[in-house]
Amino acid sequence: MGTSERDFVERLKAGDPSAYEELIENYADMVYRVTYRILQDPQDAEDAMQETFLTVYRRIPTFRGDAKFSTWLYRIATNTALDLIRTRQRKQGQDIVWDESEEEGVPLPDEITPLPEELLLRQEVMELIEEGIAALSPKLRTAFVLYELEGLPMKEIASILGISENATKVRVHRARAQLQKFLAERLQEVAQ
Repeated sequence: MGTSERDFVERLKAGDPSAYEELIENYADMVYRVTYRILQDPQDAEDAMQETFLTVYRRIPTFRGDAKFSTWLYRIATNTALDLIRTRQRKQGQDIVWDESEEEGVPLPDEITPLPEELLLRQEVMELIEEGIAALSPKLRTAFVLYELEGLPMKEIASILGISENATKVRVHRARAQLQKFLAERLQEVAQ
């Protein structure tokens, strides 16, 4: 943990109101982005974001600095989002099923060129990708979002999720494979 981060954490622990303003100002977008990508619902993401910051406020005295502050915050945000999914599933009377099956997929195209005449196609592809991400199990979706969309290193994701780095790699691989299979099937349906 760097000196400025340590000072920031100490200000949070001391209850400095400007530190809390700084926390929200610097991390709100990141927390919302992560919770939205996991929950796939703007209102749920807002709720999870607020709950994340409340949890930070309540638990900052227990932060030891073993990991970076941002890693700790990512972990709280992802756990809050996953807890919301579990709560929602229990209320709906559903069993929580984590799909861990491994399936092969078709590689995604290297890039989609955003030419003016292809804007509609690009939008449809992006919607398909979002739909595919939403179809992933919460465990796979979380690992995929943190790695592919947030750009975090595997080691940090493993720390956030409380699993081994190897298990993190497996989840990201399975998420990619399932997303590729989903997209291949959907694109094949459109082509027919």
